[in-house]
Amino acid sequence: MPRDVFISHSAQDKKVAEAICTALEEAAIRCWVAPRDVRPGKSFPGEITRAIQQSKVMLLIFSRHSNASEQVLREVQLAVDCRVPIVRLRMEDIPLSDDLRYYLSTPHWLDALTHPLSKHIPPLIAAVKELLGPGAEETAASPPNAAPSRATQQTPQALAGSTEQKPVRRTPMIVWAIVVLAVLGFTTWSRLSKKSEPRPAPVPSPHSTPEAAPSPVVTAAPIASPSPIASPSPSPSPIAVSPTPEATPSPSATEPNKKGPLPRGTRSWQAWIDEFVHNFIASNETNDVDLAVSFYAPTVDVFEEGRKSTDAIRRDIESYNSRWPSRRATIRGDVRLGEKAANHSYTASFEHDYYVENASRGEWINGAVAVDLQITVEGGGVPKIVSMKQKTLRKDKGTMQRR
Repeated sequence: MPRDVFISHSAQDKKVAEAICTALEEAAIRCWVAPRDVRPGKSFPGEITRAIQQSKVMLLIFSRHSNASEQVLREVQLAVDCRVPIVRLRMEDIPLSDDLRYYLSTPHWLDALTHPLSKHIPPLIAAVKELLGPGAEETAASPPNAAPSRATQQTPQALAGSTEQKPVRRTPMIVWAIVVLAVLGFTTWSRLSKKSEPRPAPVPSPHSTPEAAPSPVVTAAPIASPSPIASPSPSPSPIAVSPTPEATPSPSATEPNKKGPLPRGTRSWQAWIDEFVHNFIASNETNDVDLAVSFYAPTVDVFEEGRKSTDAIRRDIESYNSRWPSRRATIRGDVRLGEKAANHSYTASFEHDYYVENASRGEWINGAVAVDLQITVEGGGVPKIVSMKQKTLRKDKGTMQRR
């Protein structure tokens, strides 16, 4: 069913998105938000795509998580392609990523930088209602099955006349219409001016939420799909996947935005190892087996299987990727880090949700795991995983219509 507003957010901002969704719906603005509105048994990418196409406005909840989310990027790209106006609610004062800046080059922001969030809701509701148009409030206020009122049956001329009798509402609406037209015009000009530049290659969305299947258009950079080595059996290794409100179709073979292990440079060790973990999780969503293997030491203590060579790990990853072509993951909250030996040995513990599916067989798995990593710095000053343990927290299986 068409909705007024599509709420685009990172899975890590799920609570904020739910609070904003509740406030908008209490103001009679119909919202679509994942994973709540993804119908059971339906493809997550298809549901996201249809929802954006049928919505009148996109609300982007902008934070450091959504700024790095490939899922969110895909959703914004689709909204721009479908000419859906985007309202950006800025939760943190941080610069736009280069990818998002390509689509969101206009300075039209609503800020929610201070607490409590509730004080920023009224301006947001007003902005959304202005974009929805003058009939939004009347339509939302009347019962879904109610007979049309005399006002809704009036001719355009009669409506125009009644509008003139209420100059107080007309003036702000004209101002908002001018602002919206300016925003859309600037966005169109920006896209045309950059048409000759190479478009960023689509990158699989690593964002997902625990209750949902993968979202189609955009994803979070700090997330990944299940690590095939997590289980020698056909069932998915949750080590790298997680459902977020954002996922995509099967990842492409070339995904340049994914990164391998990097030297520390001038960063703190916490920022360095945290980035390593997020890039590791994200690598498992790709079809780049070399990238995924690059995070492991020559031998690794894997789960309860004992020590395995990188060749054995490579075979596990290839087999797992083949069985589950579409893989999404989301790290819950922060990664808990420890330094055992300065510049040499570290620990990382975290929980993440994952979602995998094989559309051709009509199978999917949605679960969550707790992961513990032992990381050491190898030659060249880059970290490598030497031990990986995990505990299953949740695991649901299901079937869907085959494609």
